[in-house]
Amino acid sequence: MFRRLLFGILSSIFIVLFTYQPTNVSANSTLVNYDKIIPAAKKYMGVPYRYGGTAPTGFDCSGYIQYVFKEAGIKLPRTTVDMYRVGQAVSKHNLRVGDLVFFNTTGRIPSHAGVYIGDNQFIHSSSSKGISISNINDPYYWGSKYIGARRVLSYPLAQGQFRDAGTSYWAHDEIKTLANNDIIQGYEGSYFKPNESITRAEVAALLAKSLNLSMSNRKQTFKDVSSSHWAVGAINALRSKGIMSGDQSGNFRPNERLTRAQLSKVLAEAFHLQKAASTDFNDVPSNHWANQYVNQLAASGITTGYQDGTFKPENKVNRAQFATFLYRGL
Repeated sequence: MFRRLLFGILSSIFIVLFTYQPTNVSANSTLVNYDKIIPAAKKYMGVPYRYGGTAPTGFDCSGYIQYVFKEAGIKLPRTTVDMYRVGQAVSKHNLRVGDLVFFNTTGRIPSHAGVYIGDNQFIHSSSSKGISISNINDPYYWGSKYIGARRVLSYPLAQGQFRDAGTSYWAHDEIKTLANNDIIQGYEGSYFKPNESITRAEVAALLAKSLNLSMSNRKQTFKDVSSSHWAVGAINALRSKGIMSGDQSGNFRPNERLTRAQLSKVLAEAFHLQKAASTDFNDVPSNHWANQYVNQLAASGITTGYQDGTFKPENKVNRAQFATFLYRGL
């Protein structure tokens, strides 16, 4: 009787441990935006290693991963061993951004973990360098220590594929290319939300990733972007390059949706576009504040406007439009 009871308890524990999936959001709430993961992770570059550390004053490897994923709205267990039990196993050649990669550095399996960020690189809290980026195939150390990876994010479709931006969608090729180049990850469940307008913080994050800018500056330079904001590093990176700025009150307005006119200025600065002659957009006259920037986008082939000869400068930019502009700019 006792043996049956004990077996039942242990079986239940085993099932819970090995079928556990990270709790992202409830079914009725907003899908988690996976594009937040890299900016949230990279803003802590240089933070020192601290055994048992779970805060920006110092992290151990699993404390760092748990902290970053929590900022993105994803719940993970605390220890490396427990993280190794969640999600699904994934082979090295199928790794995607956000996968957890594991290593045997002490003889115990696993003893170290990091977050895959694309191009064979992972970000982690190293005992010697703190938060830093390493190569999973590093022949001098990490390559021989690698033991596997777990997918804790919801990626039901192959990389570059989204449920709401299929092959017949007008911006499919541009979105797919950016996804396959690890610039965009989309939302949980392989959604892209192409028709959703994009925020200033999201634009800053995607541009900082695309331009490979350092995102480690967590200083609060705008009143409404605290040092703990998921995109603070990306926002500061674009500010330092003169690509994006705040308003006269010292606010960045990270959750504000960008208009097409505002984005034209951002992209002209980001890609150092040359001044151009006037275009024929009948709703962007010569005295419009964004006339110069819209002309630069048109001359460079980043935008062609609408079939009726308009640019619609005050319309909000949706995610599909931004992906297309970004693809052409790159």
